[in-house]
Amino acid sequence: MIKKRKILRLITMIGFFLFSLTCLFAGSDTGMAISVKPILPPNQHDPQATYYDLRMNPGQEQDLKIELINTSEKEQQVTLQVNDATTNETGDIDYSDRSNIVSRDKSLKIALKDIATTEPEIVIPANKTITTTVHLKMPNHPFDGMILGGIKVVSSEKIKEEQVPTNKDNQAKKTYIVAVKLTETDTPVEAKLNLVDIIYSNESNRDSLKATIQNERAVNLEDIEYVAEVYEKGSDKILKQSKVTGYRMAPNSSFTFIFDGENKELQSGTYQMHLTAKSKATNQEWEWEKEFDVKTAKAKTVSAPSRNSEKDHIMLYTIIFVSTFVALLLLLLILLISRKRKEKRYEEALYQRNKKRDRNKKNVQHNRKSLRRKNVGARKKKKYSTNPE
Repeated sequence: MIKKRKILRLITMIGFFLFSLTCLFAGSDTGMAISVKPILPPNQHDPQATYYDLRMNPGQEQDLKIELINTSEKEQQVTLQVNDATTNETGDIDYSDRSNIVSRDKSLKIALKDIATTEPEIVIPANKTITTTVHLKMPNHPFDGMILGGIKVVSSEKIKEEQVPTNKDNQAKKTYIVAVKLTETDTPVEAKLNLVDIIYSNESNRDSLKATIQNERAVNLEDIEYVAEVYEKGSDKILKQSKVTGYRMAPNSSFTFIFDGENKELQSGTYQMHLTAKSKATNQEWEWEKEFDVKTAKAKTVSAPSRNSEKDHIMLYTIIFVSTFVALLLLLLILLISRKRKEKRYEEALYQRNKKRDRNKKNVQHNRKSLRRKNVGARKKKKYSTNPE
């Protein structure tokens, strides 16, 4: 029984350790009890889409209905925000609020923020479902292409002011995005990309090349491949090159392509970048040549760690962590086997001791019986000798 308890305790400790690791890697992003369900109206253009893909008319007004379902036992506070679609640094379409990061693109004439309004905050009672609306008011003049954006819904458990200080960072939050795509016609619109600028900088002893690319049309572009090559002016020798695939661009947005080529520092001088962009979805292709100047500072004595070095450090820490964890498990297993063997040897020794004690007890009893019989025989013999016939 004691051995089973020890093994159970050991298994519980290992399980708790693994659970702690899971919580560590999972982070604090626990699932909230709010569900968001867009109610698609009759003018849904693509019935297979789970987001709003609406066919609108000039001057039309419409309320988009969204169901907010609270399945928890506590009130949930929900904030709603209307955002325009932009293209982020990873080459993906982003529906979050990036107005503090990037300014509105000059080519964007009609934004979702211009025509959509909603209630900023809603409180949903426990175990209740409410329906909120986002009001659309289309411009009076018609347009081709699309208006693309998203409705951001952020839920957090409503905490009473007397319980917790007014620090919203203490609340666990969950974010949902409902995309909104508005069109009026089926007139084809082709994307058009422009190379706006190339900026060179040397940050932490590392060359940085950033090319700003603009999609000036009201249509998204999918599956883009970028290929960049850097030459010294007047030379055909490639000094740096980079290639990325699977990128996207939102309508009327700009994207900063960060050159991620070999870590070779450029010396002062004039250079030329050859950049191509090709959409495998539309077979459109663009090609640009642009010069830029590099003015390096005085020689640095210490070089910053490269991105590959940071990855190597992360990999090294991961290997050390996993190796330590495996070593601990092996040590626990060795201790468990060693203890089990000791207990087995102890049980065998105890068995032999008990067996020897039983054998000695039997010998003592046998000797006593033999002695008793001898004594009885002696008394009888004495009796006969003291009474002659």
